[in-house]
Amino acid sequence: MIGRKSSLSTAKQIKWPQPVNLRAFLVGLSVLFLFSSGAFGQGALEYWKQAQQSQKEGNHKKALELYSKGLSLDPLNQHADRAYNNRGLVYYSTGDCKKALEDFNRAIEINPGDGEYYYNRGNVYRCLDMVDNAISDYSRSIQSLPAHGAAYNNRGSLYLEKGNYAKAEADYTRAILYSPEDSEVYCNRGNLYRVSGRYDQALIDLNKALELNEYNAVAYYYRAMLNFDRGHYKEARSDMDDAVRIAPDEPELLCFRGDVNRAQGYYDWSLADYNKALKLSPRYAKAFDKRGSLYLERGNVLAAIDDFNKALEIDSRFAQAYYNRGNGYLEQGNYEDAHKDFTRVISLNPTYHHAYYKRAIVDLMQRRYNRVIEDCTKAIDLNESYKDAYLLRAEAYQAQGNLKQSGEDIKKAEELAGKFELPEKELKVIEPIF
Repeated sequence: MIGRKSSLSTAKQIKWPQPVNLRAFLVGLSVLFLFSSGAFGQGALEYWKQAQQSQKEGNHKKALELYSKGLSLDPLNQHADRAYNNRGLVYYSTGDCKKALEDFNRAIEINPGDGEYYYNRGNVYRCLDMVDNAISDYSRSIQSLPAHGAAYNNRGSLYLEKGNYAKAEADYTRAILYSPEDSEVYCNRGNLYRVSGRYDQALIDLNKALELNEYNAVAYYYRAMLNFDRGHYKEARSDMDDAVRIAPDEPELLCFRGDVNRAQGYYDWSLADYNKALKLSPRYAKAFDKRGSLYLERGNVLAAIDDFNKALEIDSRFAQAYYNRGNGYLEQGNYEDAHKDFTRVISLNPTYHHAYYKRAIVDLMQRRYNRVIEDCTKAIDLNESYKDAYLLRAEAYQAQGNLKQSGEDIKKAEELAGKFELPEKELKVIEPIF
């Protein structure tokens, strides 16, 4: 996905940030050409000037060739760090992260005080999922360039991914201070407010993002998710129509619009969106999982399990697909495979209380009452308002003849009957980030 030019990727800059040369390398070189003497590296600089022009025109192959020729002629040139930096940008734009990283490392070795090099290397680390390395580089960039709004923005997104909302908010707010006309930063902070439940603040930021850039597909996407979370499905559908209109080839947008249609009961439209997402990206595991969930909801269990299998063939650590396939096996009465899938979900995300509950259902069917009690207790520990888990545990206690505990659980479930139960949300793998 690196180097994509779609509206979504450009506006989003969350998973696939584009490195930029903040000091305008072309302008810097033009000054050097004006004042450099023919006695020192003139040939190398000429190649780099031509390379910069090719890079600007999008001729990556020629740019790489020219940057490399210049570096082979004069690798010790006092401006070689800029050449390595720009060649790294070309490698990055073509998806070659390994070579991009090598070039940014070399630029930093030559000139360790330049903040833009750390920013660009941070973007590479980010795309390689080396989150802590990326955060460190963005921090180094900010030390050298205190008003570097893009570095604050990208570091904020990484803090958000790690669940550190306070640091993410601080970085996004600082990014807005230095880049007050940047639609993307308002978009990202609005999403932070959304995921942390501050819906009114989220709406203000997302509206501001769209005021600054009416073609920001991701802002429409985040606002649609906000409306979806609040049960405003009509507004969510309108926003997703706008998002898809702006970025029609983004399968992630189509998948979420499919979710919105499905929530409203428009199953044919939902299926059409999932199918289109898979046509655009045939190995998009999330789309197989979404379509499988729709099939399961409509009673087509065999087709659902087939889609979940395909999703897991693509991504063997896709916790949501294991959970959904487990539900499919449970529908079939295939308790052994259902138990395995719910256990796999728990191994990938030990805080997902619904998986413990579903595994307890499987154990109840097989009269393994101690296991039912153990899993329901774990689910309740994770969500003390989980009334279904109290009722299931009461049933297990009753089967064991423990009427006192059963009665207490039934009483607790009755107390919770009028309380709001959080809906099942898409679960993610929880694992250390290196």
